[in-house]
Amino acid sequence: MSLETLREQFPCELTRLEPFGLSLQSSSDANRVSSLPVETLRELILQHRLVLIRGLPAVVEKDRFSEIASGWGELLEWEFGTVFEVAAHPDPTNYLFTPGSVPYHWDGAFAAQVPWLQFFQCREAPGEDFAGETIFCDTAALWNSLPKETQQRWKQIEVEYTTDKVAHYGGAIRVPLTMTHPRTEETVLRFAEPANTTTVPLNTPNLSVSGIPAEETARFLAELTELIYDPRFVYAHRWQQGDYLLADNHVLLHGRNAYTHNRPRCLWRVHVL
Repeated sequence: MSLETLREQFPCELTRLEPFGLSLQSSSDANRVSSLPVETLRELILQHRLVLIRGLPAVVEKDRFSEIASGWGELLEWEFGTVFEVAAHPDPTNYLFTPGSVPYHWDGAFAAQVPWLQFFQCREAPGEDFAGETIFCDTAALWNSLPKETQQRWKQIEVEYTTDKVAHYGGAIRVPLTMTHPRTEETVLRFAEPANTTTVPLNTPNLSVSGIPAEETARFLAELTELIYDPRFVYAHRWQQGDYLLADNHVLLHGRNAYTHNRPRCLWRVHVL
């Protein structure tokens, strides 16, 4: 896909993010989130993992955001609808609704179908000095970096996750560690990281590992955890109000760095199947 074609369809300045991703800074007052070139960006997301759009004139409200996202494909319906608000709650029952960290995971693990795209809109950002970055790990790049013997060992592993349904997800699932991306056929990893020291311990999932001897589990989890935070595979996005970001949920794991208590941070997210 020619980036010149993208510029013709949606006038913008393009920047490659590190170590992956593409940033579009709008350079036309006529650009709107509703005028994004969907088919062109679909191809670029598959190549670059995520696309960030900045400089659009205004955020849109929930019904309109859902309508625009539906132009990308069928939306995943949750019990709350299609637009999920990621923000701290005054009396949270789940760690997602606190300013604490969110360990790596993939969206839709407990849903009937795992969505391809995460479509984010940033309503409020905590500011440059207050953290709260969303972190993304390119698991295909991680996988391709592994020695063949490690790949063979990891192909035997399955992980069971359990959590009470006090938010919009929950239950018990058993998932292979390695899977095939349904669009690119790349090998990807599916892993929901255990809570860490900066995660608020509210309804965090539990996990158990099978496919390797029990005495190797701790070493495996330590090895995997080190790799998913390796800077070679991680893009940390510091939000600005008005950001739109589209991310490939099949290849990326994502999480959140803790942010300063009482700082505003509000994202809206829609899932495209």
